[in-house]
Amino acid sequence: MFWEKFMRNLKNILLSLIIAFSTSSFSEVAEVYQWKAFPGKSMEMMESMLKAAEIHEKQGAKVAIDVHNVGSTQLVNYVLRWDDSKSYAASKDIQASSDEWVEFWAEANQNPSGEMMASFSANNLDQSRKASDFDGSYVYSVNVWKVETGKDMELIQRFMSSKPILEKAGARVEIYQANWGAPGEYHYVLMFDSWSALEESFSKLGPGSEWAAYMQSRADDEIIAEQTAWFTGQTAN
Repeated sequence: MFWEKFMRNLKNILLSLIIAFSTSSFSEVAEVYQWKAFPGKSMEMMESMLKAAEIHEKQGAKVAIDVHNVGSTQLVNYVLRWDDSKSYAASKDIQASSDEWVEFWAEANQNPSGEMMASFSANNLDQSRKASDFDGSYVYSVNVWKVETGKDMELIQRFMSSKPILEKAGARVEIYQANWGAPGEYHYVLMFDSWSALEESFSKLGPGSEWAAYMQSRADDEIIAEQTAWFTGQTAN
């Protein structure tokens, strides 16, 4: 009994690792740092982020600063992106020995404008995506899911079956598997060019829509993940 349980758990762990590494080798890599400004220091924190972005971009990363909106608590995501794991590792090596970062943090720590609430890395499940595919300014709707152990592939299959329906309704859909900092999490991200585009897309998902029929068809599915967050946001830089 013990041995069977041990082997089952080991199999689940190995499966999760295989999924993570097979995805991360070739797909877009993201690091997300969630910050909250100290009272009255929102502008100072944004200025500090813009300075940091200049350094990061010189060292090989694409940077987006995304301000949370409804469903969150005034957080700001500082997002770094790379085309693949090789580009990610090369950029991180540069950061580790950068005098610019030593100077930046020495200045920032003299008068801090905010505190970091969380950080994690993630990989895009679409291996054709590159960091440059996120150069624009976007409005986001983000769903965060915590998958049950060993159910990753089933959850990914459900995500992939729902993706084309939402895309037909006008959303751009990006699905991320989180790893360091948020193991077991998946971020299902809907992207739009404006709030009006978001509203127009969501208006197509009501009763009688293809989305409503899809959700009804899955009503009796096994619960394999818990939705832990749902919020909107917008690119600020």
